Amino acid sequence: LALGVPTVSLDRSATMLAAVPGIRVLGDACHLPFRHRAFGSVAALYMLYHLKDPRRALAESLRILRPGGLFAASAPSRYNDPELADLLPPSEPDLFDAENAEEMLAEFFEKIEVNRWDTPLVHLTDRNALHIYLQGRQLSQTIIDRALHHVKTPLTLTKRGALFYARKRV
Repeated sequence: LALGVPTVSLDRSATMLAAVPGIRVLGDACHLPFRHRAFGSVAALYMLYHLKDPRRALAESLRILRPGGLFAASAPSRYNDPELADLLPPSEPDLFDAENAEEMLAEFFEKIEVNRWDTPLVHLTDRNALHIYLQGRQLSQTIIDRALHHVKTPLTLTKRGALFYARKRV
Protein backbone atom coordinates (compact mmCIF):
# COMPACT_ATOMS: atom_id res chain seq x y z
CA LEU A 1 0.00 0.00 0.00
CA ALA A 2 2.86 2.39 0.68
CA LEU A 3 3.83 2.10 -3.00
CA GLY A 4 0.29 2.72 -4.17
CA VAL A 5 -0.17 -0.88 -5.26
CA PRO A 6 -3.30 -2.47 -3.82
CA THR A 7 -2.47 -5.72 -2.06
CA VAL A 8 -4.35 -8.54 -0.42
CA SER A 9 -2.49 -10.68 2.12
CA LEU A 10 -3.64 -14.23 2.82
CA ASP A 11 -2.39 -16.53 5.57
CA ARG A 12 -3.71 -19.37 7.72
CA SER A 13 -2.29 -17.59 10.74
CA ALA A 14 -4.13 -14.62 12.24
CA THR A 15 -0.89 -13.75 14.05
CA MET A 16 1.02 -13.46 10.77
CA LEU A 17 -1.78 -11.43 9.19
CA ALA A 18 -1.82 -8.98 12.09
CA ALA A 19 1.71 -7.95 11.15
CA VAL A 20 0.85 -6.78 7.62
CA PRO A 21 -0.98 -3.65 6.46
CA GLY A 22 -3.86 -3.53 4.04
CA ILE A 23 -6.52 -6.07 3.22
CA ARG A 24 -6.02 -9.30 5.14
CA VAL A 25 -7.76 -12.61 4.51
CA LEU A 26 -7.57 -15.62 6.81
CA GLY A 27 -7.43 -18.55 4.41
CA ASP A 28 -5.66 -21.49 2.84
CA ALA A 29 -3.39 -21.28 -0.23
CA CYS A 30 -4.82 -24.58 -1.46
CA HIS A 31 -8.38 -23.22 -1.42
CA LEU A 32 -8.15 -19.53 -2.28
CA PRO A 33 -11.34 -17.60 -1.50
CA PHE A 34 -11.11 -15.41 -4.62
CA ARG A 35 -12.89 -15.43 -7.96
CA HIS A 36 -11.28 -16.66 -11.17
CA ARG A 37 -8.89 -14.17 -12.80
CA ALA A 38 -9.16 -11.71 -9.88
CA PHE A 39 -5.47 -10.70 -9.70
CA GLY A 40 -2.72 -9.46 -11.97
CA SER A 41 -0.05 -11.01 -9.75
CA VAL A 42 0.34 -13.54 -6.97
CA ALA A 43 3.31 -13.98 -4.63
CA ALA A 44 3.97 -17.18 -2.68
CA LEU A 45 7.12 -16.29 -0.78
CA TYR A 46 8.75 -18.83 1.51
CA MET A 47 5.59 -20.83 2.01
CA LEU A 48 5.04 -23.48 -0.65
CA TYR A 49 7.51 -25.88 0.97
CA HIS A 50 5.32 -25.93 4.09
CA LEU A 51 2.39 -27.43 2.17
CA LYS A 52 1.60 -31.12 1.77
CA ASP A 53 0.48 -30.43 -1.80
CA PRO A 54 2.21 -27.37 -3.28
CA ARG A 55 0.75 -28.24 -6.71
CA ARG A 56 -2.72 -27.52 -5.34
CA ALA A 57 -1.61 -24.04 -4.28
CA LEU A 58 -0.01 -23.49 -7.70
CA ALA A 59 -3.25 -24.53 -9.42
CA GLU A 60 -5.20 -22.14 -7.21
CA SER A 61 -2.76 -19.32 -7.96
CA LEU A 62 -3.12 -20.01 -11.65
CA ARG A 63 -6.92 -19.95 -11.31
CA ILE A 64 -7.01 -16.50 -9.69
CA LEU A 65 -4.44 -14.94 -12.05
CA ARG A 66 -5.50 -13.00 -15.11
CA PRO A 67 -4.07 -14.18 -18.45
CA GLY A 68 -0.46 -13.01 -18.66
CA GLY A 69 -0.42 -12.46 -14.87
CA LEU A 70 2.82 -12.72 -12.91
CA PHE A 71 3.43 -15.41 -10.30
CA ALA A 72 6.39 -15.09 -7.92
CA ALA A 73 7.65 -17.69 -5.46
CA SER A 74 10.74 -18.18 -3.35
CA ALA A 75 12.20 -21.23 -1.72
CA PRO A 76 15.31 -22.24 0.17
CA SER A 77 17.76 -24.79 -1.15
CA ARG A 78 18.07 -28.23 0.35
CA TYR A 79 21.81 -27.44 0.39
CA ASN A 80 21.66 -24.50 2.81
CA ASP A 81 24.30 -24.16 5.51
CA PRO A 82 27.10 -26.17 3.87
CA GLU A 83 29.33 -25.13 6.79
CA LEU A 84 27.26 -27.48 8.99
CA ALA A 85 26.74 -30.30 6.47
CA ASP A 86 29.10 -32.75 8.20
CA LEU A 87 27.32 -32.36 11.54
CA LEU A 88 23.68 -32.23 10.55
CA PRO A 89 21.51 -35.07 9.31
CA PRO A 90 20.94 -34.97 5.55
CA SER A 91 17.84 -32.95 4.65
CA GLU A 92 14.97 -34.61 2.97
CA PRO A 93 14.09 -32.70 -0.19
CA ASP A 94 11.16 -30.40 0.40
CA LEU A 95 8.11 -30.81 -1.75
CA PHE A 96 8.97 -27.36 -3.16
CA ASP A 97 12.55 -26.19 -2.96
CA ALA A 98 15.10 -24.32 -5.04
CA GLU A 99 16.13 -27.57 -6.74
CA ASN A 100 12.71 -28.78 -7.91
CA ALA A 101 10.57 -25.63 -8.11
CA GLU A 102 11.33 -24.68 -11.71
CA GLU A 103 10.18 -28.06 -13.01
CA MET A 104 7.02 -27.91 -10.90
CA LEU A 105 6.22 -24.34 -11.98
CA ALA A 106 6.56 -25.40 -15.63
CA GLU A 107 3.56 -27.68 -15.13
CA PHE A 108 1.40 -24.58 -14.61
CA PHE A 109 3.13 -21.49 -15.98
CA GLU A 110 5.33 -20.30 -18.81
CA LYS A 111 8.26 -17.89 -19.20
CA ILE A 112 9.90 -18.96 -15.97
CA GLU A 113 12.81 -16.87 -14.73
CA VAL A 114 15.01 -18.08 -11.88
CA ASN A 115 17.25 -15.91 -9.71
CA ARG A 116 19.40 -18.09 -7.44
CA TRP A 117 21.47 -17.00 -4.50
CA ASP A 118 24.39 -18.68 -2.78
CA THR A 119 25.93 -16.25 -0.35
CA PRO A 120 27.15 -15.95 3.23
CA LEU A 121 24.27 -14.27 5.06
CA VAL A 122 23.83 -15.49 8.63
CA HIS A 123 26.57 -14.50 11.05
CA LEU A 124 26.57 -16.41 14.34
CA THR A 125 28.73 -14.50 16.79
CA ASP A 126 29.04 -17.10 19.54
CA ARG A 127 27.94 -20.52 20.81
CA ASN A 128 24.68 -19.11 22.15
CA ALA A 129 23.78 -17.71 18.72
CA LEU A 130 24.61 -21.09 17.16
CA HIS A 131 22.46 -22.84 19.78
CA ILE A 132 19.48 -20.56 19.07
CA TYR A 133 19.92 -21.01 15.32
CA LEU A 134 19.98 -24.81 15.58
CA GLN A 135 16.95 -24.82 17.88
CA GLY A 136 15.12 -22.75 15.27
CA ARG A 137 15.85 -25.50 12.77
CA GLN A 138 14.04 -27.87 15.16
CA LEU A 139 16.99 -30.20 15.57
CA SER A 140 17.26 -32.67 18.41
CA GLN A 141 19.21 -31.69 21.49
CA THR A 142 21.71 -34.48 20.72
CA ILE A 143 22.49 -32.97 17.31
CA ILE A 144 22.65 -29.47 18.81
CA ASP A 145 25.08 -30.62 21.52
CA ARG A 146 27.31 -32.34 18.94
CA ALA A 147 27.37 -29.19 16.78
CA LEU A 148 28.11 -26.96 19.78
CA HIS A 149 31.07 -29.22 20.63
CA HIS A 150 32.53 -29.27 17.08
CA VAL A 151 31.65 -25.93 15.47
CA LYS A 152 33.86 -22.94 16.12
CA THR A 153 32.27 -19.51 16.38
CA PRO A 154 32.06 -16.88 15.13
CA LEU A 155 30.68 -18.52 12.01
CA THR A 156 28.95 -17.22 8.90
CA LEU A 157 26.48 -19.57 7.23
CA THR A 158 25.87 -19.68 3.50
CA LYS A 159 22.24 -19.42 2.52
CA ARG A 160 21.09 -20.83 -0.79
CA GLY A 161 17.76 -20.56 -2.51
CA ALA A 162 15.93 -19.02 -5.42
CA LEU A 163 13.30 -16.53 -6.44
CA PHE A 164 11.06 -17.64 -9.30
CA TYR A 165 8.95 -15.55 -11.67
CA ALA A 166 6.48 -17.12 -14.05
CA ARG A 167 3.62 -15.99 -16.29
CA LYS A 168 0.16 -17.37 -16.78
CA ARG A 169 -0.41 -18.27 -20.39
CA VAL A 170 -2.36 -15.65 -22.33
